[in-house]
Amino acid sequence: MRSLARQTLTRDVHVVVAVNDTRADSYDRAVDLAPALRAGGVTCTVIRTPPGRSAALRAGDRLLPPGPRLYLDQDAALSPGAVATLLAALAPGTGVHFAAPVLRLAPARSAVTRAYYRIWRELPYVRRSPATFGAYAVSAEGRSRWDELPDMHSDDKWVRWHFAPDERLVVPAEWYEVVAPDGLADLVRARRRYRRGNRELVGLAAQPPYPDDHIRYRGIVRSLLADPAAWPSAAVFLAVHSASGLTPSWLGRRARGD
Repeated sequence: MRSLARQTLTRDVHVVVAVNDTRADSYDRAVDLAPALRAGGVTCTVIRTPPGRSAALRAGDRLLPPGPRLYLDQDAALSPGAVATLLAALAPGTGVHFAAPVLRLAPARSAVTRAYYRIWRELPYVRRSPATFGAYAVSAEGRSRWDELPDMHSDDKWVRWHFAPDERLVVPAEWYEVVAPDGLADLVRARRRYRRGNRELVGLAAQPPYPDDHIRYRGIVRSLLADPAAWPSAAVFLAVHSASGLTPSWLGRRARGD
């Protein structure tokens, strides 16, 4: 919310903050931050929603006027020109309907986290497509391609699948920063959530028209082997992916030394 208050805006902006966690102070903190947005000319509404990511997104969407949308996770901080630049990129006539700023990760304390994302950000599919981590925008025409978001965790991937590759854009001049999972255990948990999200997408009755999983793994092995200096980081990356396929009970026994 502070990063939204610092935006350089060229048109009216409406913000809905959908508080969907169970912490007693989350809603109050959001209400306290709302005046900073309103002082900058932003229309800001804070609501409390039931638990669940999709429920919160649906509730926020219903309160917004027609137009382009920017969806932000609570930890996604935007560069000051991100909103204006995204609006320009998604303007009618550009042919772009899904856009995201460049992803930046907050400095990680864990060497394991730094090694994992050193490899992740260089993977071919991450460089080819806007791989989003909590910030993505769609044009007004793009938002019309679905009615309401179904219940799922991987909404960013589901939304991205509604757009052909040439309708997607990474905006190179702007960035958003998120906090990465800290350490091996958090990385494995995050990767396991990602796998569950992918299974949810497969189970949806109606698939969007442009799924790109058939090309996402193309070139990964070559990428991992290309730089011998990165092999230790590649080993960490592969270890996280392998561990995420193990059962939580097995990992618990290993952590106890059983």
